[in-house]
Amino acid sequence: MEPTCLTPISRGDLSAAMTRANNIDWNFSTADYMLNRPADFHVYIYNIAKLEYKVSRLPLIKEMVIPARKENEKYAVVTSLPSPFKFPKGNIDSNDIDIVIIDGRRMAMDIINPDNLTLDQDAVITSSFSVGQNLGKLGVFWSVNNPPTEAEIAAATRRMEKHYRELLSDARAVETSNPQALPAVITPTLHAACEYFHETTNWHKKEVHLEPCPRCGMPANAGAPFHPLEGGGFCINGVEGWKKAVAAGVRSRAQAYDATDDEVFAPRSKKPVEE
Repeated sequence: MEPTCLTPISRGDLSAAMTRANNIDWNFSTADYMLNRPADFHVYIYNIAKLEYKVSRLPLIKEMVIPARKENEKYAVVTSLPSPFKFPKGNIDSNDIDIVIIDGRRMAMDIINPDNLTLDQDAVITSSFSVGQNLGKLGVFWSVNNPPTEAEIAAATRRMEKHYRELLSDARAVETSNPQALPAVITPTLHAACEYFHETTNWHKKEVHLEPCPRCGMPANAGAPFHPLEGGGFCINGVEGWKKAVAAGVRSRAQAYDATDDEVFAPRSKKPVEE
């Protein structure tokens, strides 16, 4: 008896049923009241560190770039969030897309530190499930104020400085006890801690950024009020630069007066002696 050759049969109905089961026809209504409701207030996220960070909070945030603070600025503005914060979430029971409502401050806190389930940015977290995700100790903070208050900036600075000191202390301990393991603990944040406290170590040399001076074209520290010239002398930036040069003792008041004719450097006259 010869074997029977079975021809596969295509079942379009079964394929369609499988497709429907795995691709739910969501019913999304833009008339939802909460989607059109205005925000009660906004929550602002700031960064006082000179480091850029990247945050991922799926499924809402694939990647958020938190910019570094620029030189001569107190903070960088990252973003603002409305409160209440609204985001869609599928409901597999009704095939509707529900609108989930949360406090905008809670959303900001989740971005900064997902382990902190409170609204207290100074809260001590004893258990951590998101290693390396706490940006609250790295200079990032939220506020309902724009601009943030001086007290809020000071609190963020204290948190960052505390963490920086802990990193430096740990690095010194490793350098002393197990130098071979030191490369594993050196991170950009540790270098930032050294720069912040103006420390120079065997593994961190202070970086000096030189750029062409706008007055003489010679390489100089960025924003320096005066700098030495090759072959002797100084390039000094205006009256303010002369003030700093005189205060530093590299130039005299007389030299400053001859160069600027500014009365602030004029010779101090003595009171006439009464007869």
